[in-house]
Amino acid sequence: MTVALRSNLQIIRSTDYALFHCDQICIDVMWGEDRRDAPLIKLQGTKMESMEKALDHLSYLIEHMRCIRTLVLNQETSSVKEMDALIEKFLDAGNVRLEVLKVRRRYVGTRMNLLPDLLFMNAESLRVVSKIGLSEAVEGFNDKTRLDRLSLMNFDLVTDGELESQILDQKTRECIRRLSGLGAKFSHLSYTTYSGFNLSCSATLFMLRRCEVKSIRLTMQSGKFINEPEPAMPVKPLLNALERLELVGSLSAPRQLLDSLFPNLEYYNYQKEDLAAGPQVQSVC
Repeated sequence: MTVALRSNLQIIRSTDYALFHCDQICIDVMWGEDRRDAPLIKLQGTKMESMEKALDHLSYLIEHMRCIRTLVLNQETSSVKEMDALIEKFLDAGNVRLEVLKVRRRYVGTRMNLLPDLLFMNAESLRVVSKIGLSEAVEGFNDKTRLDRLSLMNFDLVTDGELESQILDQKTRECIRRLSGLGAKFSHLSYTTYSGFNLSCSATLFMLRRCEVKSIRLTMQSGKFINEPEPAMPVKPLLNALERLELVGSLSAPRQLLDSLFPNLEYYNYQKEDLAAGPQVQSVC
């Protein structure tokens, strides 16, 4: 009995030691075998028996880690109730100092309601934020936000599954305008949308300038990346600070104007692709 107890204590100590030096938590909220059942939750790849068990286990992980620097959230269900409850655990913890936040979601129109609070709480430490929605960024960023890389999308603003609509365009423009005035800075911006991201739009251009963006990767199914100027009009630079430009999708991208529009551009890559059907043609300049 004494040997068994000593062995169990060694296992507990080893586990706690490993947790103390771990700085990353991964959370998956997925459909169960029957979608009418409660969602399946995984923490660090391990299935939880229930939501209550998931919350208890997450509390244990947070309490025994020295500092949490990386958080990966994978949302595969249409309801964010469970994910919001799990995120709330991080808001009350004193050892959360996120540097990397990665988000994945399966459904358009889903918005994690407590994600802005998490962004705000970690504004000074965050350096990489991936795949968050425009509304989440607008509510979570502030003048302390200084990111090396930011990945944004506007699918959190989609209603009724409509990827193209005047309402979506209006909400997107409003969020971009608000983003410009927050004081947040991000060197690289990856932006994903179905259509509508146009550097000739004053709101978009103003946001890129105010946020000091030097590198852009735009994934867009259709539309114009920039408007071609009138033939008789001189071409004026749009974004002097831009150094890297990557375009993916079936969008219109006139190559001959780029040198004049972006005088400090060092790298350009356009991958023409039907995002629904897969790659067709790729060109690198």
